[in-house]
Amino acid sequence: MNTELDLRLLRCFCAVAEELHFRRAAARLHTTQSAVSQQVKELELRLGVVLFDRNRRRVELTDAGETLYGEARELLAKAEATALRTREAARGLRGSLTFGVIGAATFDPMPHLMQAVRRTAPDVQFRFREMTAREQFAALRDGTIDAGMVRAEPRAADLQLRTVWSEPVICLLPERHRLAARERIAIADLEGEPILNLSRDYDPAAHDLYVGLYRKAGFEPRIVQEVSQIATILFVIATSGCVALGPAGFQVLRRDGVVFRPLVPPAPSVQTRLVWNPKRVNAALRAVLEAAARLAVSRAASLPGG
Repeated sequence: MNTELDLRLLRCFCAVAEELHFRRAAARLHTTQSAVSQQVKELELRLGVVLFDRNRRRVELTDAGETLYGEARELLAKAEATALRTREAARGLRGSLTFGVIGAATFDPMPHLMQAVRRTAPDVQFRFREMTAREQFAALRDGTIDAGMVRAEPRAADLQLRTVWSEPVICLLPERHRLAARERIAIADLEGEPILNLSRDYDPAAHDLYVGLYRKAGFEPRIVQEVSQIATILFVIATSGCVALGPAGFQVLRRDGVVFRPLVPPAPSVQTRLVWNPKRVNAALRAVLEAAARLAVSRAASLPGG
């Protein structure tokens, strides 16, 4: 296509080519018939060809007009698509975001957040990096990631956190454990048991939450091992006789030798939080923040007492 052609002339030409009538094309374009005739003449002058055979009875495309019409429609469609993508990007409906996540966030919180984002911004793309909470905070400060998913973390004054997901804490037991036959477990029943806990370096908030729950139940936990990977947690429970507390989302992973039991009400809950750097918010991240706010409201309403 000649680079001197502009979209205004092409739109006018296509209207005439489709209507084969200058007055109807003018009405369609919300302009005058003389303005349409002038723009068609201008286009013909730029190209040095005749685009229409016209007389008092009819208007027909010439061979040159037929050729131009096919290409003009493609150009206009591409231009409209480009304009749409540009507007969507400005509104946060397009773009690419890198998320840091702790492993537990990939079970329930992150999939639900992605679904919430895709309802309003289906073309936002996500990339993921499994990172500890501390690694996420450092990466948010240097711009390596755009957002993160962590547990509660009070030592992040320069970052912002929003709770997006709350789920009950459950008990994980070896299938042959003395408590495995019970429908519900009281945390106090775990006193004296060998306990597996999340590493504090990996997830300090979850580590401290579970230790606090044992102490609230009236005993100091006998923690015999700390690990960071969820698959390792299940392996150790299945093979060593340890017990553990964890979020209900762990139940999506099934492993022979491990059973999951709810706690005696009122069961404590564990929260997952979206974290971001307020100095590095772009349009796509704003779309995620809006979706996270909606998800938090809907999740809270779905829980008992919501």
